[in-house]
Amino acid sequence: MENKSTLNKIAWSFSSESYSDAEAFNKKVTQYQKDIYDTAERWNPNEIVVDAPEVQIQYEAWITKPSDLLENDQLISDHEDIFDEEPEDDGYQVEIIAKFKADNAKNFTALEFLMKTHNQQVNKELGDHVFFEGIDDRPTIVEGVPTYYIACGS
Repeated sequence: MENKSTLNKIAWSFSSESYSDAEAFNKKVTQYQKDIYDTAERWNPNEIVVDAPEVQIQYEAWITKPSDLLENDQLISDHEDIFDEEPEDDGYQVEIIAKFKADNAKNFTALEFLMKTHNQQVNKELGDHVFFEGIDDRPTIVEGVPTYYIACGS
């Protein structure tokens, strides 16, 4: 069954710009929809996309040192010893899981989910895979927390 949520109908490009103001981020996302689709009707920032007080995202990035990981980032177990190896030219290619708490302690709107996902990745290199391509139809539950793979394309 196809996921009909806002997050699987929109376009977005991750960048190194961090956002602390949800209204400013919403304006950027809205404008991006207009630039790509000539309309912002696909973007519903207030839609509840995750009905849980916590969520985890899993994503791929290149990092150069352990301090590139944010406080809520954790390398998946396959990559825990990655820094014992020599880095590639772009650094270390890793899979990361990050946990977020909902601002209202209940659920995540599309705006909150996308903004937190975006900000999680700003200090990491995504290579040419910067275009958001949606989330899983159904999350994987890890220790009781819904976990979504963030699909990115080039």
